[in-house]
Amino acid sequence: MLDQETIDTIAKQVATANLSSANVTGVSSAPTTDSEGRDALQITIVLAEGSSDVIFGKKTLDTLVQIQEILLNRGEDRFPYIEYTTDKELHESGDTES
Repeated sequence: MLDQETIDTIAKQVATANLSSANVTGVSSAPTTDSEGRDALQITIVLAEGSSDVIFGKKTLDTLVQIQEILLNRGEDRFPYIEYTTDKELHESGDTES
């Protein structure tokens, strides 16, 4: 398993490559489990306000697939579940660790 810092770095590099650095303000990850109890990863990509209007479809799918491929190639076998949020949504939820 890769450490959290490495996972965050990979996810941010892929997200900014696909979604642009102007749209991605941060990335965080945390261990989780899937519906069958297997180890997994929760990766949160934080978007700039208003960017969710231009980020959809192929860009988000490419981000998921590329993150998964790179993590697998680096020896990480936990499946990455990707969620998108904004700084405002994080602040409103009280989660400020991203």
